[in-house]
Amino acid sequence: MTYLSIEKKLVKKSILSIAIATFISSATAAPITLINQGFETGDLTGWNHIGAVSAVGEIDVTTNNGTNYHLTPSGTTMAFLDSFGASVSQIESFLGISNGSLDANAGISQSLTNGSAISQNFTASSGDTIDMSWNYVARDYIPYSDPSFAVLVAPDGTFMVDVLASTTGPGFTTGSDGISGVFSFAELLTQDGDYTVGFVTTNSGDTILNSTLVLDDGAGACNPSCNDLGSPENPLLPIDDDTPESFDFSFEVTEPTIPVFIDPIVAVGYDYVVENGPNITSVILPDIGDGEYEVYGFDGVDFNIFLGDAYANIAFDFVLGGVDQFQVLGIEVSEMLDPTDQTAFITGLTFASAGPVTMSQTPVTFDVPVSSVPETSTLPLLGLGLLSFISLRRRCKGSI
Repeated sequence: MTYLSIEKKLVKKSILSIAIATFISSATAAPITLINQGFETGDLTGWNHIGAVSAVGEIDVTTNNGTNYHLTPSGTTMAFLDSFGASVSQIESFLGISNGSLDANAGISQSLTNGSAISQNFTASSGDTIDMSWNYVARDYIPYSDPSFAVLVAPDGTFMVDVLASTTGPGFTTGSDGISGVFSFAELLTQDGDYTVGFVTTNSGDTILNSTLVLDDGAGACNPSCNDLGSPENPLLPIDDDTPESFDFSFEVTEPTIPVFIDPIVAVGYDYVVENGPNITSVILPDIGDGEYEVYGFDGVDFNIFLGDAYANIAFDFVLGGVDQFQVLGIEVSEMLDPTDQTAFITGLTFASAGPVTMSQTPVTFDVPVSSVPETSTLPLLGLGLLSFISLRRRCKGSI
């Protein structure tokens, strides 16, 4: 195969120039790699911790009602946090955040009682990104919320506190004895200097039936499967129809602020168009290449309105009310990913309201001659991915 297999239209010189420029230029931002980020040393080397924290391989977590979840790391090891062993004030002091910050951001009526936490200090530049995979299991039942958190402390001392999951909300709502499935905490860093990133799981209202949180550098697995259709690990696939030039999707939006993930075969960019249904309010793009993209709006003739730069796994928000079409460019030709692999790229979309959606995702392509294809690579497959619940984020007043 010498050319991309899907051709939407002749690509404008401007689009081709962007692709070539992206191909030859170096990234201005970089994904941060933490020490022992995937815990593949088999222990917690590089991490600080308080409470009940350990490095584990495959593990079974049994909830109050007897449901057993078998969790598997992306490699051989992951971190496992069990919500006992430290008081909430001890955890806040450990993370370097003000007393009462976790309770203030938990969004629940019950007080947090105890828990566990893990953290790491790192140095970054403005424009860098950080990304960790997580999965939460609630051993307890409603009304005990037992939230888990991600915390990021910036060089100037300001910090953000995100609720990842809980039985009652905010964050991903599992319900009694539930599981979140695998998602990602991803953040664009806006300052130069020394940061602290931390993860916490807690009890609320009592100190029994602990919540648990697992962390890794990539998505692990759950048995029974904990990722519903339309989740990052189990995306919606395009329907078979008579329009091979585009990928068409039809689905129902029930929770507008929770991303729905779709997964097409791709090229060097995409046009997204909603034919019927609510507008798109945000998009989450993949951690591919330099992880930087350009987003364009439609001016009535073509996608000529530059809306801004987007970053991998960081939600890009559109104007209030959303848009019914947009274009993404900036995917490197150098990635040379197989266009027949339908699971390589996943797009996360949120919507302005609930309701049925019919939409298309059309690749923007150009021919790739044999001479430009590295011998060790295959042809480009591009797409879009999320592993994050940025839209569910709760922040401190002094957020980054």
